[in-house]
Amino acid sequence: MRLGPFALAFASLTAFASAALAETKPPVVIWPTLVPAGDGPSGAPLHRPQPQTERDVFAHAQELDATLRDAVQDLGFTLFVADDGPAPGHMRDQDLVERAARSAETGTPEDGTWVVSPRVEAASGGDYVVRIVAVPPKGHELRVRVETVPADSVSVRGLVMLRDLLTPVTAAQATFEQEREQAAKGSTQGIMTPLRSQGRAVLAVNAGLFGGFTAYSAQRASGSDDPRVLYPLLALGTGIGVGGALLVADEWDVTTGGAWFLAAGGWWGAASAYFLSVGTNVQPTDERYAWAVGGGFAGVTLAAVALTRSPFDDGDAMLVHSGAAIGLVLGAAVQLLDEGSTAKGTPSSTGMGVGTAAGFVGAGLLATQVTTSPSRVLLIDLGVGGGALVGAAAASPLIFQNPKPGDVRGWLSAGIAGALGGGALGWWLTRDVGTAGSKADIDLPGGVPVPGVIGESVTRRGAAPVYGLAWSGLF
Repeated sequence: MRLGPFALAFASLTAFASAALAETKPPVVIWPTLVPAGDGPSGAPLHRPQPQTERDVFAHAQELDATLRDAVQDLGFTLFVADDGPAPGHMRDQDLVERAARSAETGTPEDGTWVVSPRVEAASGGDYVVRIVAVPPKGHELRVRVETVPADSVSVRGLVMLRDLLTPVTAAQATFEQEREQAAKGSTQGIMTPLRSQGRAVLAVNAGLFGGFTAYSAQRASGSDDPRVLYPLLALGTGIGVGGALLVADEWDVTTGGAWFLAAGGWWGAASAYFLSVGTNVQPTDERYAWAVGGGFAGVTLAAVALTRSPFDDGDAMLVHSGAAIGLVLGAAVQLLDEGSTAKGTPSSTGMGVGTAAGFVGAGLLATQVTTSPSRVLLIDLGVGGGALVGAAAASPLIFQNPKPGDVRGWLSAGIAGALGGGALGWWLTRDVGTAGSKADIDLPGGVPVPGVIGESVTRRGAAPVYGLAWSGLF
């Protein structure tokens, strides 16, 4: 008995059935035709046409519904007839997307379904505007075809428009975009991880420079000025700094904001310690470099501890650098204010060291509580600098000729007040520019100051206006 032909026929039939199952298309839900099509000036909400008040549109809508339902099956799709359309008030684009995300039969978010929403509207000259809106299964985009056609071509053009929307090319494009969206979504969930340690280059450069500075400080502290010792030490220190930074970047995910924050700890810590050593007149002077290295390591340690507590972005790092720089200048100004003299040679290094340390620590603590952008920090810095210049310029007559300690203190006080006022104004003008994030931005009650007449006073000669400053806004 020969079983070969039967086996071959059975195999062919099985392969054909498998291919047919593999090419099974997702079901399609056809919502009843709605009016208006969306281009008319009436502004009426979407609704089903009424046979009494919209007789002609109702007739074309019924014809278009029947044509599209037949066309779906002719194109090889499965028509899901149990869905009789959306309820009133649930006909928006978002409702289409939500319906496409659910299975036709079970309504669960498993496979999704095609959703087609035809619209028709009477136009001028007896024509009609036909709009077909389709959403692919589990898609997030609306595919639209719009045409203005004669009254006798509404159903025919609707069929052609639906075919264009449901062709294999369109379906394949929808699948491709869906897969691309899932891949992008997966990248944020760890399936495709983003670039690790984006601050690697920033960290390596700053660590290399600090390593070279450490080597130079060690050579100066030893009392040697032999270049045959200095150059190998510089190469060794730079190599150790770069190598250590690369190891850290491989072990932990270092962002650019975190790298710049660590750099702020190193450089501003070194500057603070060096100024303190100059202010306290550390001898011999070469040992002041060792103080700077120690301060740099202390600053890096504080920055590393802060990074373990809270993530730092670019705006946070900029805030820390800005706080340390402003602290340096204000510290020097406060010390000169205490001494009452700006004569050449007047030491202010102690104030600079204390101000730098206070600015770095204070800005670092503030950065853990607020979220801001680098541009906003720069604008506030511009306000601080501009305000200081305005205040100093306004009080400059005090120090023109033979200034007394009181005059110097007045001039410095005007500069400090101008800096604080300019910074406050810069913060106020940019209060809505900060980057939104998980950390809350500090904000004050809304409103603006309004100068003018705030009341009146009754005198013998009549009512006299009272001028003052009012606050307009909500507290």
